[in-house]
Amino acid sequence: MSQAMRYSQSDEEARGNVTICIDAMRSMWTFKPERPDTWKESQSILEHVKSVAAHSLEYHDLSPEYILRAGQLSKEAGVFSAMSLNAFVEAQASLEMSLKLLDSGAAKGRRNAAFQKAKAETLHELGRVLRYQANYSESEQSLREALQISNRWNTNRKGNDPSVRKGIADTLHELGVLEVKKHNLDTAALFLQQSLDMRRSSDQCTSDDTHANCASTLHQLAAIHVARKPPSLEKAKTLLQESLSLCQQIGQRAATLKQLARVSIRQGFLDKADTYLEHALELYLELYGDNKLHINIAAVKFQQGALALQREQLEEAWNHFSECLRIRRHVYAYARTVGSREDENPIHLEVSCVLHELGCVGFSQKRYSRSMEVLRAEHDILEKLEESATAQSERLHQARLTNLTWLRKCAKELGQDDEVNRLVNERTAMKKRSARPTEGQAAVMQSDSVTLQWKAMECRALARTFALQKQSSGKNDIIEREKLTRGLDELLEEITMAPQESMKRAAAQFRETILSCIDKPMKERRISVLKACDELRDVLRAHGLQVSDSINSKKKKK
Repeated sequence: MSQAMRYSQSDEEARGNVTICIDAMRSMWTFKPERPDTWKESQSILEHVKSVAAHSLEYHDLSPEYILRAGQLSKEAGVFSAMSLNAFVEAQASLEMSLKLLDSGAAKGRRNAAFQKAKAETLHELGRVLRYQANYSESEQSLREALQISNRWNTNRKGNDPSVRKGIADTLHELGVLEVKKHNLDTAALFLQQSLDMRRSSDQCTSDDTHANCASTLHQLAAIHVARKPPSLEKAKTLLQESLSLCQQIGQRAATLKQLARVSIRQGFLDKADTYLEHALELYLELYGDNKLHINIAAVKFQQGALALQREQLEEAWNHFSECLRIRRHVYAYARTVGSREDENPIHLEVSCVLHELGCVGFSQKRYSRSMEVLRAEHDILEKLEESATAQSERLHQARLTNLTWLRKCAKELGQDDEVNRLVNERTAMKKRSARPTEGQAAVMQSDSVTLQWKAMECRALARTFALQKQSSGKNDIIEREKLTRGLDELLEEITMAPQESMKRAAAQFRETILSCIDKPMKERRISVLKACDELRDVLRAHGLQVSDSINSKKKKK
């Protein structure tokens, strides 16, 4: 096929061969995102599809009909590369090739409406792929252009084209997901609710496709309720259960089960969370088959690591996080610096997150040298990311402060006094640089009482251990109650000495809530105690600390 295109005797024969190839690829290309049984066959001809699209662009006098077909093939190749292979760079290239083809066809002045509709679809998919790569600014630009084209087309058709309305709802949904990633939760909720309303008002609102789309949006709305401070976990759980009742697609069900596990962990229902995660992993393995190095499988492994850490199963937690790191290194390989080795870490926030968790596990295992090694790797990634940070700068800043805190703890345990001093100075200098927020960037809150912060974290860990006991009677309950009571007394001393600020108010409110329910039966106290722990955690994170919900975390006095 490739030789036929390259060695044709004339331009006319070349055009004929290209059209033959386009038709051949369209007849052989069976990829449907919602049907995993089409994925393996599509992968076998993916490179042929990409080659045909590239050659189509070379022939400017190709008919608009065939340019449109080539553009649609290139778009679908991009969707496949991103969805099935996690090959985001290749996906972006295919989608950008599709846009070039569609623009060249539209320039001919015929079938312009069809080209514009196809362009909106391609821009939508490109926006999604750019989000996967954390290129949030370019993602938003692509999605807003797609929305503008679709809205214009919808107005021209007086809102009577269901496929266009579906495209608008899809792009509103994707804009909402993007805003969630940027942590603009109110804006995200507006986009997602608009998308959900459009889908539910559709004439095809009872179709399986619409149910699946509604389920996806409900899932994202639930994620917002989890991310809010304080979180609305019961509301999130209700939305996720509704989502689960609507979606039949394997990937969607797995994603929803994973989110339900996250909510269950936050609520203290660890066995239920374990079941959700096992089921989600089974579905993903069924979906992706031989491609086990997939970003969604990594996400489940990360959650399983967090759950094992909370259960004090440190070796299991290390194994889960290590597997997550292995997959993310593969998926985000494109983010490695030029000339780096294959075993080096890509410069990506998702990689730094799992390195941090490995560092925390290693510290809990008293493997301080190993912990420092992975935390230094996290430090290097965060430093490089912050150099080019835009919308993520606040999150990166807080992550760097937390990283330095853990590095200092490791250095102290290893007796490296000079390194301790160096890390303290680096962290202090960083806090001073952030004292004046730049335009458009929220200032990171800092407490004037570091001792109060650490005591609050220690009491919070004791409270969670107390709340998550399996029995509310017996010797162990008495011991944990006494530990918590002593901790609350020590917390009061720190509160009394601390200056008036948000940290002091939050710690006082936490102490008051715990004391009010400490003598209640287990079932009555659990929800109140865990809710108070969540609220305190949010304040601590706002002050630049990364709080681990491992019930075995024992904070040492400084």
